[in-house]
Parts: sequence; structure tokens; C-alpha cells
Amino acid sequence: MVLFFLIVVILLCASGFFYWRWRRRIEAEIAEGAAIEWAHFQKHEPEFVAHLDEAGFRTIYARVNAPRFPGYALAAFVTFFLSLPVIFIALTAIIIGAEAAGVVPAPVDTAERLFIEDGRLIFFRETPPAAALYYVRDLAGFYYFFGVLFSWLAVVAFYMRRYHARRPGYLRDEIIRAR
Repeated sequence: MVLFFLIVVILLCASGFFYWRWRRRIEAEIAEGAAIEWAHFQKHEPEFVAHLDEAGFRTIYARVNAPRFPGYALAAFVTFFLSLPVIFIALTAIIIGAEAAGVVPAPVDTAERLFIEDGRLIFFRETPPAAALYYVRDLAGFYYFFGVLFSWLAVVAFYMRRYHARRPGYLRDEIIRAR
């Protein structure tokens, strides 16, 4: 598990580096487009941008035209994998607490009640009774699977809510809003 986590961290760092380089190129293209748009507004509609200087216009233009999804996607992936140890610790604590409180039966109790009949397993007649304990313990993976799934859905919901809440309008709307 540690090796997998290390490989994922290395891949995410490489993705972050490529995102950073891509972002620098996009910012250069946006600065070029902002200069062209600024010249267009100064020539055709100077009264519409009279309250702005060129630096303020570039900021508004960058906010409107910069692609935002790759940054949010990278942040979500980083959150997915960096939160995995915390999620596993929390799920283990919840399962141990639920077993101690009697909410979830211990694997030994489940193995004795459901899978053993006359000293033999019902599902696997040739298997010794101790194997029932291992089988029931493997069923705990159900809790981990859905726990990780729900936590990842929460991460996606958080980032998508933030993505849409911070969505800029059109360039004209943002210039009007800046007044």
C-alpha cells in the first residue's frame, strides 16, 4: 500500500508540474488576447471601459477566459489520494467503535451464527470452521469500499460546487460588475 501511495504521489507531482507549465503558456496567450481586446474597446467603446485601467481589464479578461476545469480536476485527484489514509483510519475507527457498541456484530459472532452447522461450514463443506472467520472478516471490505466511494463523492461534490459558485460571467457582464 505504501508503494502504491508513493507512486501515486509521484504521478500527482508530475501532473502538477505539467499543469504549472501548461498554465504559464495559457497565461501568456490570455495576456496577448487581453491586449487585443483592450485595444478594441479603446478604439470602439472607450466610454464602456473608461472606469478601468489596462491592468484591471487584464485581470477581468483573465478571470473570464482562463480555463478553470484542469485546476479543479487536479485538486480533486490530489485530495482523493492524499485523503485515503485518513479515510481508512476513520473507517477502521468507526468499524471498531460499532463492534464495541454492538451495532455491528464481531466477525467471530457472525461466523458462529451464520456459517457453522455441526462443526462445518454451510457454504464450504470441506473447509474447517476457522475459515468462516476469515470469510466474514473479508466482508468488512464492503464497508471500506462504500466508505471510500462516499468520501470521494463528497470530494467531487465539494469541488464542483466551488467550481460553479466561482464561475465568471461573460466579459461584458464582468466589466459592468467591476464598476
